[in-house]
Amino acid sequence: MIAEPFLGVPCRLPSLSRPVVLAHLLALTSDDRYGRFATALSDAGIAAYADRIDFIRDFCFATLEQDGQLSGFIHLAVYGEVAELGASVLPPWRQQGKARRLFASALGFAASTGILEVHLATGHPAARRICGGLGYGMREGMGCPRVRVSLLKC
Repeated sequence: MIAEPFLGVPCRLPSLSRPVVLAHLLALTSDDRYGRFATALSDAGIAAYADRIDFIRDFCFATLEQDGQLSGFIHLAVYGEVAELGASVLPPWRQQGKARRLFASALGFAASTGILEVHLATGHPAARRICGGLGYGMREGMGCPRVRVSLLKC
């Protein structure tokens, strides 16, 4: 599980966190699931996704609340110098800067490890706004990924 000093602060997750990640993702509404996965995944689809997360290779960051629930979660699936980003913040904790802090931690960490580009499959407006606000350059496309984020700061 995650240590208490990390409450409300973005932290990298160990593989023992899989159950709380699954609970977080299952709590997403169908609209939120579409925004995160580019499809409204079923509960079984989300469980399969959570089972496939490689906590050693990939970068997983979250914010933890007092009740043990993840309020926000970012998964960067790493493929060499590129990573695909999926992010979510549960409704009660939105508009509090959690997503921005999660993005700053995850993208900064990824850049420090040699990741050059991050793909945003859906190009969600909030994700684009946050990446731009953090100083990252972006290229938008028509296919998938919808947005490519350069981790070389502008």
